Amino acid sequence: MPYMPELNHPEPKLRIESLHKSFKIGGKRESVLAGVDLAVGPGEFVSIIGPSGCGKSTLLNIIAGLDQPDSGSVSLNGGDGGPDQPRLGRVGYMQQKDLLLPWRTVLDNTILGLELNGVSRRQARIRALELTESFGLSGFEDLYPYALSGGMRQRAAFLRTMLLGHEIILLDEPFGALDALTRIEMQEWLLNLWDSMNSTIVLITHDVDEAILMSDRVYVLTSRPGKVKMILDVDLPRPRDFEAVTSPPFTSLKARLLAALREEKGKVGADTWP
Repeated sequence: MPYMPELNHPEPKLRIESLHKSFKIGGKRESVLAGVDLAVGPGEFVSIIGPSGCGKSTLLNIIAGLDQPDSGSVSLNGGDGGPDQPRLGRVGYMQQKDLLLPWRTVLDNTILGLELNGVSRRQARIRALELTESFGLSGFEDLYPYALSGGMRQRAAFLRTMLLGHEIILLDEPFGALDALTRIEMQEWLLNLWDSMNSTIVLITHDVDEAILMSDRVYVLTSRPGKVKMILDVDLPRPRDFEAVTSPPFTSLKARLLAALREEKGKVGADTWP
């Protein structure tokens, strides 16, 4: 029986059991995920880290319903996790690129998902304007994406995701393309926003500091084929800010994560970690 962490709630929002996925590459089938087990409770913030090519983005695509596993189950809100349980459209999914449409204003970019779901533009704009201030976009609604900084573009993309009202949000390195200072600002902003909105978030990141700062728990995947190598509970008090990264408890957790990642260094498909 695979190990599952103890959750603060008896029924997880998301449970993954014995997930396998392979792709045909160069004429032969190559395993990408090899028996991943993962659980996320309601309102939790969980991060996934691991070498490039270990299947992190593939895992999010499967959770979102954009792809299907070869075997194993993905259950949402206590469902059976079988192939007949639909996932597409039931979770929010934000990738590293903001994917804002250059011909639409900030406001009209944020409501795109609502419009595609059949909400009238008038009603969608009303709902978006209620949140622009909390997302730091007040006063920028009528600008076009080219006029925004990277951080502002990511805020607009995140508002577009959150407006759809999904209880589970998947984030695939949303701050990876930002400069260091903007990234820190966005991390603290997202922590404050998550605390107020009580969403369940799964984050992929290559940044060990980011994983610890943001998360209740961090899953470390092995090099390809990816499977869970380590589950680290982050028992640091909340609320957190970036000053926490210099505290002894933080640096102790970081050392444990780096040790697990370094064990994967040099394996096929693994990144060079510090």
